[in-house]
Amino acid sequence: MTKVWSLLAIGAIATTPRRAMAETVPLPLELTWDAPEGCPSSSFVRRRIEQIVRGPQTAPTRAEAKVEGGAHGRLKVTLSVRTGDVEEHRTVEAASCSALAEAFAVVVAYVIDPSSDAARIDEAGSAEELFDPQGPGAPLAPAEAPPSAAPPNVGQPEKTPRPHALPSGPPATQFAFGLGASVASGPLPQASTGVVATAALRLHRLRVGALGTISSRQRRYFDGPAGASFDMIDVGAFAGYMVPLGVFALGPCANIEATYVQLQGFGIRRPWTSSGGWLTAVLGARVEARVARWLGLYARTDLLLPVGPPTFILATRNDDVRLHDPPSLALRFSLGAEFVIP
Repeated sequence: MTKVWSLLAIGAIATTPRRAMAETVPLPLELTWDAPEGCPSSSFVRRRIEQIVRGPQTAPTRAEAKVEGGAHGRLKVTLSVRTGDVEEHRTVEAASCSALAEAFAVVVAYVIDPSSDAARIDEAGSAEELFDPQGPGAPLAPAEAPPSAAPPNVGQPEKTPRPHALPSGPPATQFAFGLGASVASGPLPQASTGVVATAALRLHRLRVGALGTISSRQRRYFDGPAGASFDMIDVGAFAGYMVPLGVFALGPCANIEATYVQLQGFGIRRPWTSSGGWLTAVLGARVEARVARWLGLYARTDLLLPVGPPTFILATRNDDVRLHDPPSLALRFSLGAEFVIP
């Protein structure tokens, strides 16, 4: 793996045209380069990234790297890069800090612009293909490598590992299972709390899944100790489109749910039981926060639009008691955590 990154770093130097070395385009890049004394500076790393990237970029990019000592006297860099909804996390080892700086520049340039010179390095089948001046797309003249960077071992191709493709970000399809709590005002006589469970398929920015909510039981009194209890369950499907903003993502979402309520009388001589169900359309907004690669938090604010909800009436010996008439509009707030399976 170390040799692969060394090849990538050296190849990035060799494939940078004179035009890029002479004139670079500033990038909207937030760069953090934490390295010990004697390593290339942050300005050097930024300049190398700008030399590899072919054109101006408009998407803001955040790149962080920390260089520290590794095993057997080697050095290692822990890096992370994010631009838009593409993110990379890597740990690379090398014998010199200059090689780590070059490898970091290659990874950042590749994430910013997959069509940059870093992509050509990724497509090379061997060291000869990368450095052969007769081959297509050969550089006009190689740039000078830092003094501590090891020269490419072109004379011994059998010892040169084949470069591996750089991943372009998190998987396009992921599964997520969530658990949270909700508070709704309207479906029951009083504000109801409940437990929400979700199962979703993440298709890049799209979220599609199923959910179920069990609300806590409520009691409504109408004549001294006499009254009725309400039990409510919601099941349905949802979809949403999320726009990433750093570690956050937000966007609109919509549900279609089936709501079921059971009414049980108590405190009367002949308690009656009744139930009712209806469909509920849900329009809302969702916010996600990434805590770890496998864990995230979410919050939702929803507008509930029940379709033909029944009026809940408890029949007694003397009269029918109207207990609750669900409104045509209701609100719900949900908060929970999601476990993401790559």
